[in-house]
Amino acid sequence: MTKINDDIHVNKKYKDTVFRKLFGENKGNALSLYNAVNHTSYTDPDDLEYTTLEDVIYMKYKNDVSFLVDKTLSLYEHQSSYNPNMPLRGFLYYADLYRKLIHRSERLYSKHLLKIPRPHYIVFYNGSEKDMEEERRTLRLSDAFETDTGAGEYEWTATMININSGKNQSIMDSCHVLYEYAVFVAKIKRYRDSMELKEAIDLAVRKCIEENILRDFLEQHRREVCDMCLTEFDEKKYEDVLREEGREEGREEGRSEERKTLLEIVQKLKEGKTPEQLVEDGMEKESVDSAIMLRNLL
Repeated sequence: MTKINDDIHVNKKYKDTVFRKLFGENKGNALSLYNAVNHTSYTDPDDLEYTTLEDVIYMKYKNDVSFLVDKTLSLYEHQSSYNPNMPLRGFLYYADLYRKLIHRSERLYSKHLLKIPRPHYIVFYNGSEKDMEEERRTLRLSDAFETDTGAGEYEWTATMININSGKNQSIMDSCHVLYEYAVFVAKIKRYRDSMELKEAIDLAVRKCIEENILRDFLEQHRREVCDMCLTEFDEKKYEDVLREEGREEGREEGRSEERKTLLEIVQKLKEGKTPEQLVEDGMEKESVDSAIMLRNLL
């Protein structure tokens, strides 16, 4: 079977997630989760085809899991913090997915209507219940529109499913792997209130193995799981990295603007403008002096 991302260059600079490893590398787990969400009863894992785009990265995290089942193109993600921009994220991701599907068929410009799989975007949420108390919430792309387009004119949604303790029990009962994953994450969150993050993760792993929660998975991938969880749950460090990246981007933009200004001044000098005239025109004297030095080097 040809995979949707066979012709994509894989970008390895990402931080993987436990959710992705559980459901993005095991068709049986993914199919169980699909059945739980959609009230279906598929039994053959080969009915499912992974379509996850390996090089699509959002804030240095790889997108979690996407797959095809029964002409439905599902994207499942896990979020431990509330993000109102999930519909836009899903919209952009699906654009790439459909682009690959259409490229495969090469019928986009046909006079016949091109049929595509139905999209279904689900976000499994186990963050603060202050941000989401209800069992489900539908986030709409239209909420981000700067102007009102009119009801029903255009819409794209992300359905958030709350997997905190006591929420969506029917889904948890139908997909035991999701239930066990939620228990594991809840233990980490509870333990980290009274100990260092690494200790909380180690303890959560030990307790889950003792209680037969994701036992085989945790025993097989113990070290990898601990590394992934350190990345996922070290929110302060992650936020610091984002801030530093923002500052560096700002500095680079500033340097770029400065280079652009200097080149503009050099051009004006070549056209016959004097340094005095440029200063009178509003150019900073330091920039003019730097441009004169740059012109002499060119």
